[in-house]
Amino acid sequence: MAMHINILIIDDEPIIRKGLSYLLSHTEINDAHIEVVESNGSLNANQLLGKQEFDIIFTDIRMPGMDGLTFIDQWKNKVNQTQWVILSGYDDFGYAQKAISLGVKEYILKPITKKNVKDTLERLIDNHRKQSNNFIGMDELEKVRIKLEEAIWTLDEDFAVSIITSWYDEIIQREIAEDYYIRTLNDLFANLLQRVNNRGRIHIEDQEVTITGKDTSVITENFQAACIKLMEHIRLQRKGQVLDPIEFAKEFIQENLDKKLTLDDVANRIGLNATYFSHLFKKETGISFIDFRMQLRMEKAKELIETGNMKITDIANSIGYEDLSHFTKTFKKYTGYSPSKYLSIMENN
Repeated sequence: MAMHINILIIDDEPIIRKGLSYLLSHTEINDAHIEVVESNGSLNANQLLGKQEFDIIFTDIRMPGMDGLTFIDQWKNKVNQTQWVILSGYDDFGYAQKAISLGVKEYILKPITKKNVKDTLERLIDNHRKQSNNFIGMDELEKVRIKLEEAIWTLDEDFAVSIITSWYDEIIQREIAEDYYIRTLNDLFANLLQRVNNRGRIHIEDQEVTITGKDTSVITENFQAACIKLMEHIRLQRKGQVLDPIEFAKEFIQENLDKKLTLDDVANRIGLNATYFSHLFKKETGISFIDFRMQLRMEKAKELIETGNMKITDIANSIGYEDLSHFTKTFKKYTGYSPSKYLSIMENN
């Protein structure tokens, strides 16, 4: 699979910026997909860097407002995996020295040539490949976090173990330093704990958990054990204080039949992803959310019709149907009778 490389160009001269963007976009590098974003100055670049990660940044050395070196100094510790490239129309040794001290990888003199761009890009992407082999990116970490949080919240131990095992299989193919791996997993676990607590109805006290180990395998095992222990804490709280998520969802639907509750509404209320909640609900109950809600409404409608104290229109409104014809069709499909016919049968009995 091709490596995705995000590049940012910062230059206030449109001709230079767009020309470099064209050259970068049309430079073919094996197993690399290049995406280029342009910025006309430091102010706009600040906004972009606040929202997106870039693997490589080309910046003009002299721009209005803030020069390239000051800009790099401001951001280099915040985006420490980014490779910086200086663009300059001056062969200035002083600038070059300062750029090197800031960790700038390349210094390109204008006018920029196709060969210069290709040679520079090849070196930068080679560096990126080497970095990726001993670094865990934010995107990678976020994907693991999302899946693992869902597994922990739904107490799916098998799923949690498979996520960690699959990720570990990828990690051991790389050259990840053990102390860096330990810090990463401790930060990930602290984030998982915080997010579980933020979901509500559960509060796990801060765990005195420090994930460590003599090698990558043991570190991973200890992280997995911490995740499973977190699930045990959640399970105990649910037994003592709150219902299982699906049981709670069923009660919540029952209590809100008069409202236009959607699957998203219920999933948000119990802190689950809507797609996962839909799958889990059907797995646990044997029917879909829509069918379950419809059955509850129809049984409630039958009950209200049997009392004989309400108009059909009022009954429909009381269980969340504003469209009387839709209610009538649904009721007939469910019972075999229209509401008025069902009322007549009940009165005769």
